[in-house]
Amino acid sequence: MSEATANSDVFQTPLQKIWGEIEDHGLESYIAELDAYGYTVIPPRLATPGGLCERLLDAVLDVAEGRNGVRPDLETGSTHKGFKGRFQALAGDNGDSPIGDLMQSLLFEGRVFEEALMNPVLLTMASYLCGYSVVLSSMGCFMKGPNVSTFALHSDTPLPSPLPPHALVCNLTYVLTEFNRENGSTAFVPGSHKWCRSPEGAETKVGDGGNPKAVAVECPPGSLLCWHGNTWHGAFNRTAPGLRVSIPVYMARPYIRTQEGLVGQIPDEMLERNPARFAILAQQGIAYGYKNQDDSVARGLRAYKYTKAYMDGEAALTPGSQSLYS
Repeated sequence: MSEATANSDVFQTPLQKIWGEIEDHGLESYIAELDAYGYTVIPPRLATPGGLCERLLDAVLDVAEGRNGVRPDLETGSTHKGFKGRFQALAGDNGDSPIGDLMQSLLFEGRVFEEALMNPVLLTMASYLCGYSVVLSSMGCFMKGPNVSTFALHSDTPLPSPLPPHALVCNLTYVLTEFNRENGSTAFVPGSHKWCRSPEGAETKVGDGGNPKAVAVECPPGSLLCWHGNTWHGAFNRTAPGLRVSIPVYMARPYIRTQEGLVGQIPDEMLERNPARFAILAQQGIAYGYKNQDDSVARGLRAYKYTKAYMDGEAALTPGSQSLYS
């Protein structure tokens, strides 16, 4: 345990607090890599202890079977080969989905997804990038079989260029099957987060004849792939048999519009069985977006309730800590 974390009588700024967490989890080298390249890969021994990867993989296979009526074929990928899905209208006769099947809104599909959101290593990386007030924007699953389409390079920051240098959003992806180029891995342009703009034209292309600076990530199942919202990324097509399975946990600062609207949608039993921070992550501390005055009052009271519970808990752990929104 770091000195800053151990000595709870010392006043801590948010930077001191997050650095204590980084030291506690042994993430210093990954933070350095993240700052330098805009992305990093945290290995399974740190990212998914206790069989979390295996349990998440089993869970998303169950979800896919329930939603699509057939269990995904991990070995051959035959269930997803040439998958078009929501890209049917855009793919044409010879194209397919560049991302495979995207299954959205996983948080309500089982407790293992709550565990994935509350993973201390994931939360440390998200808090470092987007602050302690960070919220879940969306949690889904990409399931991609052999395909021909690459996924164009882009940034996740939902603003026009120029982009701010600090992260407004970040992506923390659970890698559930092996990532490499043949398997359709994520592509990154190292250092692109520092350019503070999105790619344009020929810069967006991935693969043969594409952006020469784009590299494929290689990592084993159970890794956690983390990147800054400005970082240029896309994906190679999968040429090998089988499926590429991953769970992107997309996080945002609370003033950024989220992909999923969770305010007032989380069951009480889910909130009660999780730590106080879970409510903040699940957008229950957000008051804006009201429909009328009565809704404004109700949202304000709910936000105050959950924010106060979180802050009271943090104050008990670390007296003198600054505001959640510092």
